[in-house]
Amino acid sequence: MTTELERSGHKIIEGVYSEREVDDILALLNSKGVEKKFGVRELLIKYPEISGKIFTEKLKNIIKQICPKYSQPIKSIYFDKPPNANWIVNWHQDLTINLKAKKDVPGYKNWRVNEERAVVQPDRKMLESIFTIRIHLDDCTRENGALRVIKSSHAEGIIEIKNWLKNKKGEEHICEVRKGGLLLMRPLILHSSRRTENKMNRRVLHIELCEHELPAGLEWKEQVLFKK
Repeated sequence: MTTELERSGHKIIEGVYSEREVDDILALLNSKGVEKKFGVRELLIKYPEISGKIFTEKLKNIIKQICPKYSQPIKSIYFDKPPNANWIVNWHQDLTINLKAKKDVPGYKNWRVNEERAVVQPDRKMLESIFTIRIHLDDCTRENGALRVIKSSHAEGIIEIKNWLKNKKGEEHICEVRKGGLLLMRPLILHSSRRTENKMNRRVLHIELCEHELPAGLEWKEQVLFKK
């Protein structure tokens, strides 16, 4: 599993959650009014009780395989792409992290600071230490906006998108995932999604984890501890 993730920058694992486990997650989200929204940031902080439903033994074993020594959730988002609120996500890499406050640290640039968080692009080493787990709460197909990735593009580091769009080098893969499955990915992989072409929702829990501590006294805006 780890070899494929490092080689391709992404991996799909089906059947991590049972039908009942997914329904339990959706029931909790619905009880909080989350299911009616298109997106919710800092999900694990706002609704800490959901951690017990997300971090099952199966998921914790997968995390251990990716990073045996150390890992911590640093970002959690719920989002939906329903037919009545449709959009295109253009090709991009996930290049920023959310921190509590700004501090001048070499290699950390493009700061954006507001009352809620400090957003920054860290150095490449930190970006390469992050991995994303996307938990699919619905069947996700090409017809309802499944994520598209360019295989192995994460190995190229930070890519100038305008230049890449001129020839679009690389093999595109559509990440179709069934309900209860995972999409693992490295944030530096080029990815995008198209509009939904059917009447189905595409509800996803997006969890980012990091394999390293932050340098120079920087603090994560969203850090959730869990027992491995």
